[in-house]
Amino acid sequence: MEQIKLTKYLTIYQILKKELKWKVPDTKIILTIAAFYAMNDKAFHLERFLKISDEIKSHASLFSSMRSYSRFTTAAMLDVNFDDPLKKVPELYHYYGKLREHKFPSGVYTYLAASILLTNEEDIQPSHVIPRAKEIYEEMKKGHIFLTGHEDYPLALFIACEENDGMVERIELLYEELNNNGFSKGNHLQFLSHILALNSDETLQKLVERSAYIYDTLRQHQIRPKATYYPIIGLLAYLTNEQFDIETILTIYQTLNDEIRWQKEMNFITAASLYVHDKIEKTGVTETSISTTLEAILQAQQAVMISTIAASAAASSNSGGGN
Repeated sequence: MEQIKLTKYLTIYQILKKELKWKVPDTKIILTIAAFYAMNDKAFHLERFLKISDEIKSHASLFSSMRSYSRFTTAAMLDVNFDDPLKKVPELYHYYGKLREHKFPSGVYTYLAASILLTNEEDIQPSHVIPRAKEIYEEMKKGHIFLTGHEDYPLALFIACEENDGMVERIELLYEELNNNGFSKGNHLQFLSHILALNSDETLQKLVERSAYIYDTLRQHQIRPKATYYPIIGLLAYLTNEQFDIETILTIYQTLNDEIRWQKEMNFITAASLYVHDKIEKTGVTETSISTTLEAILQAQQAVMISTIAASAAASSNSGGGN
């Protein structure tokens, strides 16, 4: 199954590379879009994708980040999550407006938060979740004022959806324990802590142990576990140690390196992502609570990937880049 996803990923990448190479500032954007379709097992149709992108742009104000490359990643998220994504575009802007009413600033991360509300609207009460997410964000900022930024809005939304009053404290405990186990303090560690905290079915000790095991395994295989890999380590930590097969991940990674040069960091993140998605699909999970948690973590991963891109792309597409 990994091979099927890998082939699909590379095929979509080549199509998008030809179509978008003059429209986006960073190859990582194209790679991320291709990964969305491959990991979500969604058929890719270029004409439909471009139509959704144009529809998003048509609703955007003059200086909105949705007039830039962000419309393409947003279009992909809508396309993989909905049968009729064009009808969801006005709703996306509706939720964006609600977030702005609650003092979320304009920019790409607030649009990403709006897309999370949209994909989870059947299971939550947005009128309750939005102010709760703002409260959670402010709590996070009090604890880590120099680390917490606009890129944390999406995960604040996920935490608010969990309806767990102890989540911020859980994140903080994970942050400290992970640091005690070799992880460097910083925004990426905070991101890792957020992702792990969503797994309320596991103890903190077990989550830290799994993360440390993955960290050490990467080092043993000459993969330096740099901070940008921390979020994907969090996703891998949702697997048991027995399910985590570094050799398979490295095989996918090498294939990507052979096909897509100069993108080793993104190639590793994608290789690990494809592997995790395949493992999750094979579990045949049916229990509602576990299924919901897994869906949340996969959406969180998409948020991580987009946030990683937004941090390295044009400054105009960051939080201050219009509404």
